[in-house]
Amino acid sequence: MNETVTFEEIIAAQNHCIQLQNQHWLQHEVFSFQFWLLVALLIIPWLVWWKIVDKKRFLQIFLYGFMVMTVVTFLDEVGCQLNLWEYRVDIEPLFPRLIPMNFTMLPICYMVVYQYCAAWKPYLTANLLMAALFSFVGEPVFIWLDIYELIKWKHIYSFPLYFLLAVGFKAATDWALRVQRRAVP
Repeated sequence: MNETVTFEEIIAAQNHCIQLQNQHWLQHEVFSFQFWLLVALLIIPWLVWWKIVDKKRFLQIFLYGFMVMTVVTFLDEVGCQLNLWEYRVDIEPLFPRLIPMNFTMLPICYMVVYQYCAAWKPYLTANLLMAALFSFVGEPVFIWLDIYELIKWKHIYSFPLYFLLAVGFKAATDWALRVQRRAVP
């Protein structure tokens, strides 16, 4: 495979892929049952979260959730680009990947655990349970619903990732809060 590929050929291939994605989305995804389920998963959890979020800690919890949103969206894009997994249905055809999970379900679940489990031990326990539910219940349900497809990935790989992300998010947030407390007299 010594053939040289030009930048223009890459752009042409990307344009062709975008055209195929749009065509598939219009023909098979938009307004399907899965589409409406994903729309509901995008909107309803935010309404519930708004009712239960501790408004006194709103900024802290929301920034924690924004960190979750940023990291999981990045990791999801990497996984899709490497063909580890892919989504058969989404609420829009281009980017980011599976918006309802990356922008709603994962951040909200992590934020709820963060809000209610301030100490490390209950936080770790709750996140172990959440990682198991996401990996061994949520992902298989999304496969069964024909929304998600594993290509070179297994559910068992997701489990430690969900858990380690939670540990990293709390450690980073706790560190930022310590820095802030030291800076404010």
